[in-house]
Amino acid sequence: MAGLGAAQLAALGRFGLRPAHAGPTPNGPTKLLCIWLDGGCNWEHLFTPFTAAGVDKLIRPPEGGVHPFGYSKEMVRCFDGTTPDLDDPSSTRKLQGPVSWNTEDPADASGANALSGGTQIYRPWGYSWVNPNYEIFKRACLLVGADQGTASHLSGRIASICGVAGATFRAPSVQAVIANYMAAHFPDRPVPNATLGGTKPSALDLPAIATPYSLSSLTLLETTISDRREEAWQGLRERADVPAVGFDGEPLEGNLPLTVTDRAVLEAIRKKRGVSTTGTDAYLEQLHDTYGNLSKTVARDVLTVLEQTSGFEHIDADPLYAGGVFGTGCIGYADTCGSIRATAPWDFALRLLKSDLVTSLTLRATSIANSSFDVHFSGGARAQTSHLRMAFEAIGQMLIEMQLTPATSGRGSLLDETLVYIYSDFGRTFARSGEDGTDHHPATCGILVGGGVRGNQMLGGYDESADGSPLGAPVPIVEESGDAVTRPPTSQDIAATVIRAFGLEPGKDFFIPGGYGEYDGAIEGE
Repeated sequence: MAGLGAAQLAALGRFGLRPAHAGPTPNGPTKLLCIWLDGGCNWEHLFTPFTAAGVDKLIRPPEGGVHPFGYSKEMVRCFDGTTPDLDDPSSTRKLQGPVSWNTEDPADASGANALSGGTQIYRPWGYSWVNPNYEIFKRACLLVGADQGTASHLSGRIASICGVAGATFRAPSVQAVIANYMAAHFPDRPVPNATLGGTKPSALDLPAIATPYSLSSLTLLETTISDRREEAWQGLRERADVPAVGFDGEPLEGNLPLTVTDRAVLEAIRKKRGVSTTGTDAYLEQLHDTYGNLSKTVARDVLTVLEQTSGFEHIDADPLYAGGVFGTGCIGYADTCGSIRATAPWDFALRLLKSDLVTSLTLRATSIANSSFDVHFSGGARAQTSHLRMAFEAIGQMLIEMQLTPATSGRGSLLDETLVYIYSDFGRTFARSGEDGTDHHPATCGILVGGGVRGNQMLGGYDESADGSPLGAPVPIVEESGDAVTRPPTSQDIAATVIRAFGLEPGKDFFIPGGYGEYDGAIEGE
């Protein structure tokens, strides 16, 4: 460990061996992938949680040609290809939305979309969610109309990942809760809570092992949890298995692969126990456990593991995804173009998940040209429609790759063992009265895909009797007490639903201030 400086050691405090809450034995997903769509989304561009009257009232008619915007109720289809009952006012419906692609020729980006009455040209992006060869929509559940309790960017992002709006975290993030829970069951995952960009998912008062660790590149890993750099590790790489000992000197289970330096440092730290205050002892214990667990991580040579793990591979065997419009997206015909998979570090995320090095992983997603979805400018709603399609196309390709990848456990697929949670800062005002109606709005959605999810459904809706951009309509909720109620959902309810997908019990395994419940029917077996 001689190659690690003080700042690096401080950053690696999350590798400490402080006890994690074991919770129930996992029988569902064991990994969490959180995808943050930067800036606040007009979810209704892609999904239609409205009745026919709601579409007429709240959605602009189809227009725009090669830059399509708006849609009519005639364009709405269930994602399984059937025609939805848009007079159904219920809060549980199949996933449905406007069809912007040519189902007969998904790569068509120049033909006229007949469903739009010829006012729009086909846009293929987003088709990966409905591609009949993979049917990702059958693994997805849209949670509609949650009140974030804020229309501020930072506060909204915090609400999306811990349930409670605010400038700071008042509850641990869902990423940290799951990282802490799984640490006891998967102690060999070296980075329980990793982030590739965005607001760090705080662990708050959970053990240090649940603290988020920023992974920007393989280069960063080389300087922190790898012994590859010769100038730092020359003569220090040789390791021996030594019986594990706690900070208090008591034997622990198993051995630690320690270098001579590691062993000397651990012994020196233990000798300092009881010399000063209990606060100093707590710090020394964390430092002691950091060295021990980090030694295990370095010994695994995770850098080589990642280098030898492929990201996108299986989906690329499908000719549809071998370049073309599913590789590059364009606004209009060629006004602004960019790589679909450059919209986030998708490949790096896949390698981390496939190699089983992480439990909770968070990344920031945008669109081509790094365009966020915070669109206040003139024509912002129109622009967001195109950019959201491309972002969801990238997510769809990621999900397909996960579905085609065997699970690290050997049971099912990587998507089976991973819960994917897609969120944004908040919703945005509907653009029915004009293209500039894209201000911040507290009513938002979240999407769950993969392990533990009851798919092909939308839960909730909007109060269509309201003017402008309405808040969420009442939806069946199972409260933390177990009581079944019907009420408008909140950000707490989305966070609780994410955590419940892992089998954790409200009040026992997690707590969210301000009251919370679970979207009834979102989770398999609930």
